[in-house]
Formats: sequence, structure tokens, C-alpha cells
Amino acid sequence: MIKVKQLMFWYLFILLALISTLMFSQQSSETHSRGKLWETIYNYGFIGDPGAWDYLQLTGIGFYPGFSGYTFPNDEELANGFITDANFHNFRSGPWIIAKDAFTLVPPAFTPERKDFLLYHSSLATGDIGALVGNITPFSRTENFSENPGFNPLLPEEMNYVQFETSTGITVKQRSMQWSYPGYDDFIIYDYVFVNTGDIAIESIGEVRNYQQTLNEVWFVFHSGIQVSTKGVVNFHYNDDFLSSSAPAGSFGWHPGSGYSDYFNVEDKIPGDGKGLLYYSRDYNGGREPVPWDQYGLKSNWQAQLTQVPGFPPELQDPSAFGFVYLYRTPPQGGSGDWFDADPTFFNIYSDELEKFQNKNVDFEGFGTNAFSLSQIYDFATHNHEPPQSSNGRLYCWYTGSFGPYTLAPGDSVQLVIAEVAGTLDLNEVIHGDPNHYLKSFTEDYQNDSLAVDIRRNVEAVRNVVRWGVGANVNGINLAADVPDSPPAPECSATNASAGSDTAIIAVRWNKIAEEVQFMDGSGNIFYDGAIDLSGYRIFRGTDQRGIWDLIVDIPRTDFNQLWNAEIERYECFDKTVQFGFEYSYYVQAYYSNPAQWVSANLTVVNDLGELASGDHNRTPLTNAKPGPVDIAGGFDVFVAPNPYIEGDPNHSFGGIGGDLQYKIEFRNLPEKAKINIYSISGDLIAVILHGPDQQGNLSGSKEWYQRSDSGLLIAPGLYIYVVESETEGSAGSTTYGKLMIIR
Repeated sequence: MIKVKQLMFWYLFILLALISTLMFSQQSSETHSRGKLWETIYNYGFIGDPGAWDYLQLTGIGFYPGFSGYTFPNDEELANGFITDANFHNFRSGPWIIAKDAFTLVPPAFTPERKDFLLYHSSLATGDIGALVGNITPFSRTENFSENPGFNPLLPEEMNYVQFETSTGITVKQRSMQWSYPGYDDFIIYDYVFVNTGDIAIESIGEVRNYQQTLNEVWFVFHSGIQVSTKGVVNFHYNDDFLSSSAPAGSFGWHPGSGYSDYFNVEDKIPGDGKGLLYYSRDYNGGREPVPWDQYGLKSNWQAQLTQVPGFPPELQDPSAFGFVYLYRTPPQGGSGDWFDADPTFFNIYSDELEKFQNKNVDFEGFGTNAFSLSQIYDFATHNHEPPQSSNGRLYCWYTGSFGPYTLAPGDSVQLVIAEVAGTLDLNEVIHGDPNHYLKSFTEDYQNDSLAVDIRRNVEAVRNVVRWGVGANVNGINLAADVPDSPPAPECSATNASAGSDTAIIAVRWNKIAEEVQFMDGSGNIFYDGAIDLSGYRIFRGTDQRGIWDLIVDIPRTDFNQLWNAEIERYECFDKTVQFGFEYSYYVQAYYSNPAQWVSANLTVVNDLGELASGDHNRTPLTNAKPGPVDIAGGFDVFVAPNPYIEGDPNHSFGGIGGDLQYKIEFRNLPEKAKINIYSISGDLIAVILHGPDQQGNLSGSKEWYQRSDSGLLIAPGLYIYVVESETEGSAGSTTYGKLMIIR
């Protein structure tokens, strides 16, 4: 019976998701993806996913690698087979405006009529939004990267701005900002300015009409539904179909009996402390094991899956914490005069479907004006509530913070600045199974837990960023944040340098941009001059698409000349610690060890900055070292590595994780150009592989194959015959053959 109910729920859920997708498919959205925290935002104020689980859409919501060409995996099988990072379910987040005892214009005569409540919201599940969603202009988007021409160090790297009218007569001016610099890449800042323009959005006719009035009681609300799950290659429940895989790592749930894996946390809720309330959710035990109260069917071999393949270390499921922090607000009547003392007037937490408000369920599907009257929405926004002790802090949460009351005469405005912020356990620790025990359980010493420590560190950084930027005006743009800019990330490439050698070598090359730029600070003085301030370069190498890096060399300024290749006008460093056949990605980090005094955009003087360094967004594609082509004048002897291929065996595979990389096989000892025919044991032609110079004209003596037939299908395990025919000048037509065994 339970399974039938679960199936019925999922079919209903998917239907709602499709309806939601159709409803919002025409709306303008943008995705913040410059930093580590990715988020989709909509031009009517909505943040996150407008009604469905994030893996039903292509845009990113969560903590993702951010490299060029990355596509959010919207298929459940891909999401569990392809590497994704900590996955944050951000449901129905965004601002509300509630105006009490105010006039609106009623068509067709547009006569003023007093209403008990006027409501705009961006995040409820049902009812009118209170904005002319289809008529709102798209975002004005700016990308301001230090490696690009026209860079302005006083502006954010990525910024989206939109303005729209609401049914309350208050116009919303929304700006969101993000950076990619280490230490400043785990949050997105949202700056809202609410102005009483008198422009009333009338949804029933799709028009805006103006009516000037003083609004005597207005509340500004930020509402969010948050859950944290952890998607990695390991999934305790994953099978071959969507419904059976509905509970990724650690078992997440959202309705009674499902077994909640999240814990809620509220910190800095101290009026007058000058910090602003922080709230977030975190996952249970970092995905070490299914939760003890798990209600879903588990794979019989889930313990074995914590070690991906024989010989590999244990891997957690990307533990994470995710939430919002209030940073800055116009003081309400009777509230603190400190604009940074941003604790809300009211704050409540409800558990989805496990709690009621005024005898009605607070649930994901129905929470809105179809189920709750406007007076109930007002009551909901203007009361305090935290879940009962019996929840043990474990639930899927609705968080609602309300600021007010405000009196707004025509032209008056209120500003609210918040940040979406994340925390994670270092991924190097994740893949090694947290050997240093940085991740604690909720019942252990949670204050020293890595997730809590990381999210607090990021919150402290974002508080500084707002203090450094709020009130500044740069080129006519009112800012709410500023960061000290890091040296630009060098443009780098990785190339096989093994031709003519028995040693596997990859050449990493990068440009001098970090030495060729100057940045001014808010005072107009030079803060960074790359010609004298750049301290050095670090080269990082990784094999994991999540961005798990190992430092392979640190190059101080004194060694720059030794690596400069004047012929190609690039620095060049040879990595001889790689192996043939394996694929590697690199990035080069430019760093400034001891920054001088910095003056921010709003003229705050900062003397104690730490090291500034570029991020990893200019990483190279995966590259492998290939031996040089052979001279086959006297014959040639092609061989296959590995042979036999044994899936999951680190001694008989290249250890790829996710996608076709795990099926990689290499043909070696090839001439410059050749054709490889692969036959089944019965003589059927399975695949034709052409080998030659790569796109850069580099020659090699190996060619990879991912066990796909010419029709694109993964071939069956078994014995295969390969025939290699040279197409190299002077030896064209020469052939050799061999056998290949594939075991899965």
C-alpha cells in the first residue's frame, strides 16, 4: 500500500512539474554560474525552481563545478551516474509584499477601492502572483570579468538587474551579484529596493495604472523552502527507472513517512547583535549511510558502493549546507536604527506537510492564496514559530522572515539585502571518506562540524562584502556589495608533449595577463599592479570533473623567466608525473600573497586582507598523454590497453567516473594515420575508428575508443577482433590485427 501511494504521489508530482514548466516556460530567467553556487533566478522575483525538483530542468540549482561547457544533468540517470556536487533543493524562494488597508484600482472604471490586504508574492504555489509576469522586461545582465577588456574592479563579476510593478503599487528593483574569487565564490547577493511608485499591476487586464497613496502598514517578506540532498555516483536507492531512484543520497523526503534527512539550523538570532539572522539546512551524516529511519527500499549492495571500485578509497556523497542570511535592511518603525542589524521582525519555520497553520497544511503543492485567505497569509507572515522539540531538528523546512511594519509615502523606499550561501566539506576529504572526521553527526560536536564552519566562514565573508559596498554608486549603478579583486585567471591550455618519447608528458601553457593588468580601488589609487604585485603561479591538476584539485607545482616570481617560451609567447611547464591513457584537467592560479591597503567602492579602508587568488573557471579540457606515432617501415605491432578490459578494476581500466570515460580503451603503437576496424567474433563489423592528427595538428601513436558501435550503442562484453590499416604516406595499406576482450 505504501508503494502504491508513493507511485500515485510521484505521478501527480510529475504532472504538477510539467504544468509548472509550461506555465513558466516563456518567462525570462538567468542562471548565476560564475562562482561555485549556481542559481536560476526569474524576472518576477522568484529564486530557484518554480515548482519541480531541480533535476527536471536544465538550469543549475546547487553547488556545481562551473567549468566551461558544463551542462546541468536533468535526467535522473545522468544525475546519479554523472558527477554532480552537493545538490540544494531551493523550492519557491523569493520576496513578498503585504500592504494592509490600502486602495487598489478596480476595472473597468478603475475606481479606487479599499482592500483589507494587497499581496504580491514570487514564491507561493497557488493563486495570483500580483505582478504582470508576461510583461516584465528581461534581466539586464552584465559580465565583468578581470581577464576581459573593459573590466571595472568596482563592479561585481556577474550582475542581473530587473524592475517590475506589483499589485501593491510598490515597484521592485532587484539586483543579484556573484563573484568567482576563492573565499567569495560560495554566495549570491540579492539587493531589493521597494519603491512606492503608485504603479499598480492589475493582473486581470494585464495593465499598470497609477494611484498615489500613502501605505500605512507594509510588510516585506522573504520566504524560502530549502532541502539539501547529496547526489554523487553513489545512490543507496538508485535503480533503472525514475520512481525507484526518487530518494537520492541519505534519503531525502518531503511528506510524512518518507524519512527526513535534513536538519534545520538558525544562528545569530540575537536582536541588536549587528549580524542578521542566518538559517540553513544540512544533510544527514554527509551521506555516509542511509538514515536510520529510511522508508525506501535500499540496494542490497549499498555498503559496497561507498567504495566505488576495488582499490578506490571510500567516498561520501558530497555533504553540504545551504541557506540564506539577512544582511541589511531599512529600519522599520520602532526597529533598530542600525541598517546592518537585519534580524527580521517575525521569523517562522514550518515543516512541509508535518505541521499546520490555522488548521491547514503547510505543504509544497498547496501553500498559496487558493488554500489560504489573504488575512491568513498576513497572519502567517506576522508571527514567530519554530518546530517542536519532537522534530529533533530533522525536517524539510519552510523559512519565512518578515520585516515591518513600514509606512511608505509616495516615493518612499525600503531596501533589503540578503545572501544565498552554501557550505561544503572539501571534496578531497569527501572522496577519501572524511579520514580526518571533519564532518560530525548532528548529535556530535556540531559547532565544530565542517559544514557549520564553512557556511559561517562564507557568511562572515558576505557580511564584509556588503559592508564594503552598500551605498556606493559606480557609473550610475547603486551597489550593495564590493570585493577586493583577485589577479585575473590566466588563459591556459594542456597539450600532449609525449611525441618521440617513452615518457608520458603533458605541457601546460598559460599567458601573462595576471602580470599585465592594473586595478584601481575605490579611492582611485592602484591597488594591484601585476608587473610588481603578482606573487606567483600555482598549477593544479585533477581527474574529477567536480573540481577536485591537487597542487603539482608552485612557481614564485623569481622563477618566471625559467618557464617563459618566447617562441609561443607563453609560459610552459611540463608535467612528467602523468600516465599514458589517463586524462587530466589543469588550471593555473595567479596569486597575490600580501595585498596592500584596499579602499572599497564605498570608501571603507581595509588593511587586513588575506591572500587574493584567481579561481579555477579557466580550467583546461581533459587531456591525456599519448606516445608518439611509430615508423612502420619494418612492420608494426599494435596493442590494446587495457586488455582484457575489466569494468571497475583499477588495474584493467582507466578509472573513469561517469559517462563514457569509464569505458575508455586505447589502441597504441599506431602510425601517424590509420583506420581501425573492430569486428565481433562472428565477423560482423562493429565500429570503424579513424586515427590522425588532432585539431591542433599534433601527432600521436594512440587512439581512444569508448566501446561504442558506429550506431552509438555500448557494445556487449565479449571477445572482439581488431584490424588496423595504415593510411600514412609510405606505408599505406599495411595491416595488423589482434584480439580484444571486454569483461563487465
